[in-house]
Amino acid sequence: MARGIGMTQQVIGFVGFGEAAQCFATHLAGKGGPAPLVFCEGKTNRPPYSDAFQDMASACGVELVDSLPALMARADIVFSAVVVATAAPVGQAIAGLVRPGMLVVDVNASTPRAKRLVGDAVTGSGGAFVDANLMGAVSIYGAAVPLYCSGDGAARFAEWFAPLGFTIELAGPDAGTAAAVKMLRSVVTKGMEALIVEALTAASLAGVRSEALRGICEPMDATRYSKFVDMCVRTDVLHAERRAVEMDGVAEGLREIGLQPIMTEATAARLRTSARPGLGDDFAGRQAYSADDVLDAYAARMADLARDS
Repeated sequence: MARGIGMTQQVIGFVGFGEAAQCFATHLAGKGGPAPLVFCEGKTNRPPYSDAFQDMASACGVELVDSLPALMARADIVFSAVVVATAAPVGQAIAGLVRPGMLVVDVNASTPRAKRLVGDAVTGSGGAFVDANLMGAVSIYGAAVPLYCSGDGAARFAEWFAPLGFTIELAGPDAGTAAAVKMLRSVVTKGMEALIVEALTAASLAGVRSEALRGICEPMDATRYSKFVDMCVRTDVLHAERRAVEMDGVAEGLREIGLQPIMTEATAARLRTSARPGLGDDFAGRQAYSADDVLDAYAARMADLARDS
């Protein structure tokens, strides 16, 4: 299959039509090829489609179809873009209808295991699978949102879709590899969101929102985030126990101003987990060590606990 212009002659289908699918489909509809196909069977939008949904689909330049078999019979490339709760069964249903050589692009925020299961089912039916993960918001990047991809079809996906304006980074041939990175990135990004909202809600209740915002942002603005991460890991092994006690006090302070300290209590629990094995004394006696040394020690401890359980 030719790249760029040749790709626009392929029929592309979308199973699910949320924000990401709408963005990608609208972008592809403007490339001059066949109108992308869309099948949706969610709680809100499902056949028979409402007039409002049909109008939205028309504005996006897509063609609605009434069943998954109807979409699979016509599409050459299929994007699975449904809610996480249904991603695995929908992926299995797609795999059951795959034609040899078909490319299935799973953009759902599923677990690595779920991606592997769907990928195995797709390849077992003669298709090629892409474990594609959005590493940003389409509301910011549009169709150029970074996609971190793995799977046996990932290289082909990049070859075909990069010339159409997609931003694709490859993580290897194994489904689940890219999803693992996405999942762990979400631990930080979603965790930061929750921490920031908890802190700034408390600041609002205390009447110090602007001051707290400045106190949070200015130190972060003054350094590279990678340096901050390195510092967090290296000092965690030395000071986690003391910091956990400090966070107990913070949690009490948040309760005093009327806020349930959900993330603050979780932070204290995470710090106590770091402090529990007594690794601090070992690292305090070292002349030098890296963040990798700390993480290797934590991982070894987790492996030991798993074997003992």
